[in-house]
Amino acid sequence: MTSGSALVAIARPHILFVAMAACVTFGWLLTGRVLVWLAPVVAADWFFVNLLNRVTDVAEDERNGIVGTALVLRHVRAFTAVAFGAPLLTLVATHAIAPLLSIPRAVALVIGLGYSYRLVPTTRGMRRLKEIYGAKNLGSALIFVLTGFAYPLTVAERTAPVATQVLLVAFFVLFEVTFEIFYDMRDVEGDRAEGVPTFPVVHGMKGARRLFDALLAASAAVLVLGLATGALGVREALMVVAPLSQRWFFRTRWPDRIDARACIVATHLASVELLVFLAGNAAWLAAGLPANVHLR
Repeated sequence: MTSGSALVAIARPHILFVAMAACVTFGWLLTGRVLVWLAPVVAADWFFVNLLNRVTDVAEDERNGIVGTALVLRHVRAFTAVAFGAPLLTLVATHAIAPLLSIPRAVALVIGLGYSYRLVPTTRGMRRLKEIYGAKNLGSALIFVLTGFAYPLTVAERTAPVATQVLLVAFFVLFEVTFEIFYDMRDVEGDRAEGVPTFPVVHGMKGARRLFDALLAASAAVLVLGLATGALGVREALMVVAPLSQRWFFRTRWPDRIDARACIVATHLASVELLVFLAGNAAWLAAGLPANVHLR
């Protein structure tokens, strides 16, 4: 593999793309504005989280055969400097434009630090989030909530009703954690060797699959509940396509094809779904059709 290919793999562009797509799409749903300028900010913050994770997880990544690990190992200090530099530079720039945005950004970056370094006090001493059962997944989901929901809400004046916001966040968190489980299934051997208590390590692959299916069902149920109560409209309910397609894709890979490529494809599929949803709504509105339909 060339150095260029390794650098692309290290940056995890599939994560950056889905985070940016989520920010723009949910930002539009919640504020009515297409906040494209926030996308590179989100990319910078997720770049920080991803790169720090690569730097601190070299041993685990070597066991799991993660692409680019050898390059990270040779240049740990340089990659660490870049990881901290990217968000700090953009933090200065965005603070001048939108000072309040610095608050959720700082929270996201602190969670990212806690994910990679032993900063979390526990009864067993200082731990990383990923060394605490369940905290790894919830920490990552919370960063996505911050970059996809809190960032747009912080910079926008008009917002959706609180009930709508709560239900969309609930749907998103339940759905997002299924990706965490998918990735943890890929990394189960390395995580087990390093003593990282992921769901597949603790409950086995079949137990993790049951949780995966339950979370997908729960995320779809949130949309149905929102539609039935009137907190969400048909527009938001169309997002049920996401958990349905996630289950279909997973079933095509289970149990022998859950690898790095499958995880990347699943993530890109989510990005495409978000952008198609956004573009479809833009075309719908351009045609003069009603913005949304509520059953109640």
